[in-house]
Amino acid sequence: MMDAAFDSLFDDRRVCQRTSTRRASMEKSLTEPEFARAVSVGLPKLIAVARRLSGDDEVAAEAVQNALLKASKSWRKFRGQSHVDTWLTRIVIHAVRDVIAARRRDTENLHPQPDAPGDRQRETLVAPQRGPSQQVLDAEIRSVVATAVRSLPDRQREVFGLMVWQNMTAGEVGRLLDITPQTVHANLHAARKRLRQLLGDFVDDQRD
Repeated sequence: MMDAAFDSLFDDRRVCQRTSTRRASMEKSLTEPEFARAVSVGLPKLIAVARRLSGDDEVAAEAVQNALLKASKSWRKFRGQSHVDTWLTRIVIHAVRDVIAARRRDTENLHPQPDAPGDRQRETLVAPQRGPSQQVLDAEIRSVVATAVRSLPDRQREVFGLMVWQNMTAGEVGRLLDITPQTVHANLHAARKRLRQLLGDFVDDQRD
């Protein structure tokens, strides 16, 4: 049986049923102990966000390291325009985007591929090797989904990861990415549509 979480990738009802839990913004600058405490408390979430958005532990680790370095140099400028964890998460999101872009450029320079990107992705995504146990199959499913999500454009990948995997609302994601809730939903719709195209045959195989 296919992992139940797989169906949730395409279930818009989960998004509509969630309610916002945004906390009140801080209205003062940070002290050094407050910054250190915010990083300590928020680090598991920051790592989870980076992993979800990148689908790669090495990328996530590099992005979080870069984000924390940037935050450590700029926390004195924080003036409470948003909650401190929102500010840190936003830095991580941009760091993930930068690391993925840098690695993509390196890969393209080292290994130029003349065939169509869509064809390469589809060949990889729709024909996973089945393992002898459900545990192996679950790992394959996660790998296939992660590969598909990584292939999305940056904004679609970020919206999808934050809403579906981090369980954020459109309003929360909009504040993190500086876009309107309508744009969030538009990107989520586009991401789901693209994932259906990439994963369609695989989804059908798992449901047979």
